[in-house]
Amino acid sequence: MHDVQATAREGYLRTHLEERYDVHVENLQRLDKGVYSINLRDGRRWVARVFPAGRSIAQVEGDAAILWFLEQQGFPAERCADANPITVLYGRGILVTDFIAGSSADSSKLSLSALGALLGRLNLVPVEDGAITREAGALHHYAQNGGGPQNELIAASAFLAEIEDRIPAQNRSLYEFLQKQITDADTCHDLPQALIHPDPVLKNILITENNNPVLIDWTGTGRGPRLASLAVLIWSCALQKGGWSSRRIDAVVAGYRSHIRLEERELVRLAGAMRIRPLTFACWRYRSAIISERLPDGTEWWWPSDELTQAIAARACAAFQK
Repeated sequence: MHDVQATAREGYLRTHLEERYDVHVENLQRLDKGVYSINLRDGRRWVARVFPAGRSIAQVEGDAAILWFLEQQGFPAERCADANPITVLYGRGILVTDFIAGSSADSSKLSLSALGALLGRLNLVPVEDGAITREAGALHHYAQNGGGPQNELIAASAFLAEIEDRIPAQNRSLYEFLQKQITDADTCHDLPQALIHPDPVLKNILITENNNPVLIDWTGTGRGPRLASLAVLIWSCALQKGGWSSRRIDAVVAGYRSHIRLEERELVRLAGAMRIRPLTFACWRYRSAIISERLPDGTEWWWPSDELTQAIAARACAAFQK
């Protein structure tokens, strides 16, 4: 049944794009949830992002406006595929961009440094008016209509609230632990602001045929605390099977530091900023476990580890101070 439903959705999308843009879709391939590669008969290749119905069209329009802005700035990012890249299908906003031919970045020193440098360059882009000044930092998978890091924490709190009546007495302490982590989280709202990418992770960087790095998936981009975005980058790149890598952290920081030196107050609060994304993820996983009647015990791989966060942040701070 799932395959039949997916095929039907893809059929609607194909017909919609053909009618809206007067093109012929040769084939359509799912790349990720709501993301499709579109091959056109005339040889062009697009990417169509189909957003959830709960994400406002104004937010999708903001995504397109940011991509136009980045093109004007010459920043390596996705480009809108049409002068009118946004359409609506059954209440869902759709954004079409040109397909970027390239390979996924690996965890080599070169790739990690390039990603750090790209984020540093982005944080230096002047932000003055228009859609690019919208509040950013929250991952759209959690907070559909974006906003700052505090909106991601609001989403995390909502995950817990949804299952509050289902928590057995023996699991209450873990539930309350997550609640307290949300309450005590540092939203970084008073720290230096910049144009930021909410999810600067390795899967969102492509290496083109000319060996140039390009950042993709700009959903929810806008103005926010640069430390929050950098913290996601360092955290995600540092992790590896069995622990974390100081080599990876050093490479990311070296790239970022070639453009920006963090202020002392940012370094002091890096660990706090680094807790937000894994905490939200943990709340989502905890909710899923409870709904599935599997009681977590706090030893799961996704359970928040302050010791791990402090270690990664300390290494990053040392790298910035070299």
